[in-house]
Amino acid sequence: MDDNRDPKRSTKLVRRERAKIQQCMLSILAPLSIEGKTGKKLLQPMIAEGLERAGYVVDVEDTLGYLPPSLPVWRRKDTGEIEPTAGRRRIDIVVYKNASPIALVETESDLNALRESGYSKGSGQYDVFSISRSGSGEWFNSYKSLERMASAVHYNSRTLDTESKIKSRPNGVHSLECIQSDAPTIHNPHSLPLFLVTGTCRERDPRILLPRLRSLDATLVCASDCSVTN
Repeated sequence: MDDNRDPKRSTKLVRRERAKIQQCMLSILAPLSIEGKTGKKLLQPMIAEGLERAGYVVDVEDTLGYLPPSLPVWRRKDTGEIEPTAGRRRIDIVVYKNASPIALVETESDLNALRESGYSKGSGQYDVFSISRSGSGEWFNSYKSLERMASAVHYNSRTLDTESKIKSRPNGVHSLECIQSDAPTIHNPHSLPLFLVTGTCRERDPRILLPRLRSLDATLVCASDCSVTN
């Protein structure tokens, strides 16, 4: 079988694209004027169009269902409980090459809901905890968009075969709950490049997210100054 189509392909296939995709996105973001709510109306379409021009197949809003339906993806910060998923949660952009997913991209206008302690009380409560735990046993401070990607790569990892993903979804959630590690090889077994692109960043935002970013080997890109944190 062509290694590009093999679900157990070498992680080298996706890792070699990370720098190329990151550079492509930075070249797209550099000339943009970032003002107001830019996530869905500017960043998502501009990044999708740029990646398509670079030769990638881009699935906007995850129409192919890389993140399976009905599976929970985060914990609420106010209760610490796993929040059920009634229907489908969608990754903003799933990037494919030769029919294989090689990167996930989520976009936000800002990360203003992030708190170093406590939680935001506004509409949506975008700041969340991870379902999995850090090496010290704590839930990671995170953001809904980052946890969508984190949960998606777990549910698609080699630890869950096709049959278990379809017929035993609670087992997938349980395995996510059982993770206690800081290692990207555990949280992101296929080393799939994960990018959280935000219009603006406060100084503290990268610091708050850094433990979670490192656990996933994920990258935070701030469009307003093209800064990168990973």
